[in-house]
Amino acid sequence: MIFTSASEPVKELPDDLDVYGCMYEYFPPSRPDLRNTGLPLLIDEETAQELTFEQSKEITDLLSVALSEVCGLGPDTRASIYATNSVYFLMTIWATHRIGATLSPANPAFLAKELTFQLEASDSKLLFISDDEVSRKNGFEAAKQANIPKDRVIIIQEPMTVLKYSESNYGRIQRKSQGAWTLAGLIEEGRAIVKAKGQAILDSTRHKLKPGEGKTKIAFLSFSSGTTGLPKGVAIQHYAVTSNALQTMAHNKVGNKIGAPGRFCPGKDVSLGILPQSHIFGLSTCSHFVFFAGIANLVMRKFRGIEAMIKTILKYKISVWWLVPPQVVLFCKDPSVEPYLDDLRRFSRFAMVGAAPLSDDLSRQFTKRFPDLDWGQGSGMTETCSVTTMLPVGERAVMGSAGRLISNTEAKVVDSNGKELGYDELGELWLRGPQITLGYTNNEQATKDTYLPGGWLRSGDEVKISREGDVFFIDRLKELIKVKGFQVAPAELEGFLLDHPDVSDCGVIGIQDEAAGELPFAFVALSQDAKKRVQEQEEAIKSSILKFVADNKVRYKHLCGVAFLDVVPKTASGKILRREMREMAKKLPAEAFKEKRKVVAKL
Repeated sequence: MIFTSASEPVKELPDDLDVYGCMYEYFPPSRPDLRNTGLPLLIDEETAQELTFEQSKEITDLLSVALSEVCGLGPDTRASIYATNSVYFLMTIWATHRIGATLSPANPAFLAKELTFQLEASDSKLLFISDDEVSRKNGFEAAKQANIPKDRVIIIQEPMTVLKYSESNYGRIQRKSQGAWTLAGLIEEGRAIVKAKGQAILDSTRHKLKPGEGKTKIAFLSFSSGTTGLPKGVAIQHYAVTSNALQTMAHNKVGNKIGAPGRFCPGKDVSLGILPQSHIFGLSTCSHFVFFAGIANLVMRKFRGIEAMIKTILKYKISVWWLVPPQVVLFCKDPSVEPYLDDLRRFSRFAMVGAAPLSDDLSRQFTKRFPDLDWGQGSGMTETCSVTTMLPVGERAVMGSAGRLISNTEAKVVDSNGKELGYDELGELWLRGPQITLGYTNNEQATKDTYLPGGWLRSGDEVKISREGDVFFIDRLKELIKVKGFQVAPAELEGFLLDHPDVSDCGVIGIQDEAAGELPFAFVALSQDAKKRVQEQEEAIKSSILKFVADNKVRYKHLCGVAFLDVVPKTASGKILRREMREMAKKLPAEAFKEKRKVVAKL
């Protein structure tokens, strides 16, 4: 059977609308209009600087002119952004889209080698980076490897940095640094160009989509780990982004007036912008939907601990929280939370937990902490441009449920033989809707395996759907490990570990962890030379393997432990038996996972 959404559908999903146009130019009757109100839509945590609709649009437009005229970016060119959260992050995206270019967001925790891979795979000709020592080092190194010249690297200085430089330099803006443009410098360059050339340059740099082009033109290349090999670039078309914002509006019954009552209150609510803007949840739902819905987005650069986040929530009276399970763990178990609970309960109105499943026990604990909070889980993936399920409006969350299908979304539950199943039957979740993306760039086979005829997408997740429409995620049929919402492909780590001189063969699985969700763990068959040394050097060999990964991979791919075995269990065809390794892991002593705490501390 085909499961359909019970939510009110979106009647108009424009196919000639790009993301820039959706945010700044598209005002259907259903959208709350914050133009000319003076109300903020973006707020910088550090400086409390507020940006209204008009201020945000002006910065976006000026930047787009400079990107076109100075940097040569334009239709069908690609850029990457390697940056932590910023009020400028979204305006950088929309400026890129305004001139018809595609943007590829990279994880800000990437090392230079991983960033280089993404720059080359996305064919990026320009790179935006954060203004900190590590980002500069990795960004410049990766740009050099990918043949991106320094004057095509743009440093995103935070408002505080721009302000301090201006105050000490007679109001001037730092235009360049280390041979690279600063974002503030490019914006000023755009201002000068517009002043010299007038409205004509704004008109000529605006790239408009033709009817139907929104369904084919790529807005983002967001990289997602597949079940095998290196990460794959998911081609996210403009139509998927704009549709998902409209679907989320409809599912949540957002009112079209400032101050309209409901789950979200346009012009009044403040949203917690802590989840990474480079990740699809933080990018699509927590940023694009929030802006479109007329909700102020309080942007925090990064998570600095639960108490720091709580203080920010209270300072800015943040009423809408987007969370991931590790943060819920801290809300429930960290002793520093207790003194703030009464104040938090006063300000909180809505919370959604996503990126990874939340256990029933933890859900009950969170409900006990916030008994009056409208909250629940949601689900989505990069391949669906974020949200496919979300808790319905006006109902208490069902423990363990990831919510119900959002507007204009269909689902099937299919067994291993391809047979469609019914209510409460276990099978793989297939999804269909306007938010489904185009496929994997330059990977025809992976696209063919995941994107099926009829518009269906195989999620790789085992689920069951109740008669009430609640979707329950049971397990991942895919072999991905999810660390704090980020996907880790075991095959990528396995292939990398084989380069270590002491490793003859290996298998990687995910180990459950309350704070991170899962952490990678490696079973290793040693080389002949290592076998001779293992009796006297067991810990040294393990440390060497752990360091090998830590020195070359992003933090969430670091191993939480290593165990040695004679032979990695495999099928006759050579497929690694991960289920068998998971059973083996259950029998290991606690000492085998002693690295857990160190790895979690780095995340």
